[in-house]
Amino acid sequence: MTRKTSRRLPLHATLAGALMLAAPTLFAADLTVTITNLTRATWMTPFLVSAHPNSFKSFTEGTAASVQIQSVAEAGDTTGVQALLPAGASKIVNPNNGPLKPGGSTTTATFTGGAGTANTQLTVLAMMVPTNDGFMALNAIDIPAAPGTYTYDVTAYDAGTEANDEKMAAAGGINQPGMIFPAFLNDATGKLASNINPNATGFANATKEGFVHIHRGIVGSAPGGPSALDNTAYRWLNPVARVVLTVK
Repeated sequence: MTRKTSRRLPLHATLAGALMLAAPTLFAADLTVTITNLTRATWMTPFLVSAHPNSFKSFTEGTAASVQIQSVAEAGDTTGVQALLPAGASKIVNPNNGPLKPGGSTTTATFTGGAGTANTQLTVLAMMVPTNDGFMALNAIDIPAAPGTYTYDVTAYDAGTEANDEKMAAAGGINQPGMIFPAFLNDATGKLASNINPNATGFANATKEGFVHIHRGIVGSAPGGPSALDNTAYRWLNPVARVVLTVK
């Protein structure tokens, strides 16, 4: 008679096997991000895309914006936020090699982050042009651990650092009232698009809010009205962008 015997694996061997089976989920760290501009006529300045530790958040809704976020929202300048990223954070700057046009899409190169790394959060930032101090943002969201494709409809924020007067700025940069109208807003002849009125007076009763909040969108006006922006072209509501995150 043959006796059947069984052999119990040591605990450390059992755990090692379990970890090997789980490895594809636990150590997914190759990321790409595709961003689509969902607006009718609003452009987005060159993006900052970063995977970073959960100790970092570029802004907090309901509180005053930092000068770094003010620079993003009023001038499209992400260098200040880049300087604040923790050591070891992954970042992609300007994946579109320029501003992203309405209806356009751009995809980053592959970068590292997510489960199995210290960089478990994703941030995407860009100014919306033309606005006074509007910017689109994914603000330190959790990067999913499981491989797959994840879609986010993205809201625009108002930095609260400038009144939304919707008139043309006298000068560029932060702390300069009014909206900037870069060359990419020009028409095919190289002139400022006909649905922008650089001589508009703006909304006289507009005041800055002093805190970051969900943007109410461009108000605009009929031609000849107080806004520099024709409301049939530049009016927008949230969401303003779509971000597709691919985790491999």
